[in-house]
Amino acid sequence: MFALQFDGLNRQGELRPDSQAIEALINLAETRFLPVFQQQLACFNATQSTEQTNHADDADNKKSYQLQWLTKQQLLSHVEKIEAKHLIYLGKVEQQPFFSYRLQSPSASLIANQNTEWLGLRQLFKQLEPQQAYLANVAIAIEHWHNTHQHCGYCGQPTFAQDSGFVRTCSNKDCAKQHFPRTDAAVICAITYQDQILLGRQANWPENRWSVIAGFVEPGESLEQAVAREALEEAGVTVNNIKYFASQPWPFPQSLMVGFTAEAQNEQITLKDQELEQARWFSREEVNNLVQQQKLLLPFRYSISRALVENWRNSGY
Repeated sequence: MFALQFDGLNRQGELRPDSQAIEALINLAETRFLPVFQQQLACFNATQSTEQTNHADDADNKKSYQLQWLTKQQLLSHVEKIEAKHLIYLGKVEQQPFFSYRLQSPSASLIANQNTEWLGLRQLFKQLEPQQAYLANVAIAIEHWHNTHQHCGYCGQPTFAQDSGFVRTCSNKDCAKQHFPRTDAAVICAITYQDQILLGRQANWPENRWSVIAGFVEPGESLEQAVAREALEEAGVTVNNIKYFASQPWPFPQSLMVGFTAEAQNEQITLKDQELEQARWFSREEVNNLVQQQKLLLPFRYSISRALVENWRNSGY
């Protein structure tokens, strides 16, 4: 399973404008709230306190984090009052309601406990269960949208949150435009030629890190057209037989990665737009050997980019 894939969330979008229904959910004993601040999540270090090590690096690697879900009363110990403008209704999982709460400062009282830390979602991928990672993904994506849409794109006046965090409305009564959370579509593709896969790397990546071709969809083009354009722009490769693979939400900050496979017409590579530092073809045997020798770092194992590579690696057997 990819990270951020979970089908058990009932988002209950129909309840978002209903302030009475939301208030009733807030007051349920089983409801939980996740504090978020500037793309960071309140997390609890669940590492066993009895665990000892003589190496600081080993100790850090052994830390085990969980999201710091709070009851209403626990949240109220860190904020003066629960304000609707900072509340995001994520939905229900097996009838249990979940909210995130956008803090306006990194609550000193919240992190007074030495086991509580603020962490980004990238740091938590390997540790969170699918349900928790997915809820955190929604919370982070919506919070980023709020932070970057404080003013109306039509008239420039301040906006305010409505509908349980899923609408921002212009405060200018002569404008009153409503703004909704946005998701930026990006394509990512495993391009093959015979038994080889095309991998590229950017200059700022860690040494030996390689991945498949990816890029944002431009206005007016289909997903398949975006795949063909990105392949040509980044590597000078013309592709055909473009097929859908899978998709993955990617809240860094607000993307939806749409995966494809495609076949190159030939092996010629030309780095056109300089987005990639290098690009080349790898055989399965070469990938397997280099990975084993730790001379090739593939994408993060729960990412769709890694899934595309692994799908290709396994398809040859």
